[in-house]
Amino acid sequence: MDISFPNLVMPKVTAMGTISFQTLVDGEYLWCEISCEALRDHFGAISMNGDDLLYTFHMSKVEILEKARYFLEANGGRPVLLMVTHFR
Repeated sequence: MDISFPNLVMPKVTAMGTISFQTLVDGEYLWCEISCEALRDHFGAISMNGDDLLYTFHMSKVEILEKARYFLEANGGRPVLLMVTHFR
């Protein structure tokens, strides 16, 4: 399975308060997300404000994308929502 994170579209805050980021799996684009709780509890986001969440996402991007890759491989390339429990 070929998985990459091309950064063609910047990560964004969703209506549910998650951060959504673009993924390319076997030539198909999809969106994965990370919860605001994971960004706060595991990565230390200072608030639930969208700008703070995006800042924390960018500062923690390497670990987040590694975890996303792991779960994409495990679930056959379907979109994932990373929760705080995925980082324990």
